[in-house]
Amino acid sequence: MSISTAPAKGPAVATPPSPPGRARRRPGHAREWWFGALLVLPAVALAVTFKVVPLVRGVITSFESSSGFGDSSFAGLDNYTRMFDDPVVLASFRNALLVVATLPIWIVFPLVLAVLIHQRAPGWKFFRAVYFIPYTIAPIVVGIMFRQILAPDGPLNAGLRAVGLEPLAIEWLNGQNSALFSLVAVALWSLFGLGVMTYLAGLATIPDEVMEAAYLDGAGFWRRLFSVVVPMLRPTVAYWSVLCASGVLIWLFPLIYALTQGGPGNATMLPEYLVFLTTFQFLDRGYGSAIGIALFVFVAVLSIFSVRHMFTEGTRKPR
Repeated sequence: MSISTAPAKGPAVATPPSPPGRARRRPGHAREWWFGALLVLPAVALAVTFKVVPLVRGVITSFESSSGFGDSSFAGLDNYTRMFDDPVVLASFRNALLVVATLPIWIVFPLVLAVLIHQRAPGWKFFRAVYFIPYTIAPIVVGIMFRQILAPDGPLNAGLRAVGLEPLAIEWLNGQNSALFSLVAVALWSLFGLGVMTYLAGLATIPDEVMEAAYLDGAGFWRRLFSVVVPMLRPTVAYWSVLCASGVLIWLFPLIYALTQGGPGNATMLPEYLVFLTTFQFLDRGYGSAIGIALFVFVAVLSIFSVRHMFTEGTRKPR
């Protein structure tokens, strides 16, 4: 009797079929993508029309030489090299750096007021009712109002003299050292309400039990502020920092126009106001565009670091 030595075949292994829903999901995914693109399209169109196109046109104009609004000729890098020898341009960017140096005040002052309102400190109802009013006033109106208040014979100096502080009654808008910081103070008064509202929105996300526990542990106001509030509001603080870092250099034009018009001398001259003067009063479009592009690069570099910090703080995992 012979014995078969053929190898035994194992059971056939069937290849699992591809999920039947995958092919059906692709058309649905495509429809969702096109629907989302359709919703975003108006915003993209507005950004391209009113942001990208003017920026590209500004870059092109910055390489041109023109007098008035007539014909222009190619100037190469002459407008940019001219800026390095222009004392007014250098003074405007030096003033911009001084304004940027005041950013800690822009960030901390609204935060302190927001915490006081949130914790219902004495007078919190009054501040809750009026803190946002300055932001609702048009900047040009704010400038006209404070031009009267800060005048040499205005209410501020009159009040200082009445209480025996006559040495402090100075020419706030006419001094080489006081004019720029008076301008910044007025801008801070006008815009701090937006910062308070931003911080109050962030404070609403902090559980009351956390603040109560810190209070019961004996932490004072400043200890609670910097040890509890700030760490838990890092994304909000970073967001407001980004707005301030870019805004202080492009929000001040109405106030400069109404308060000082860049004076005395060049004490309050900032690049954005210099662009206006160069382009529309001196009618030098190419040079004005070059100053504007330099300001754009300055603000972009500052904003990139701020946005990067905001993204880092926003994505940081809690310990």
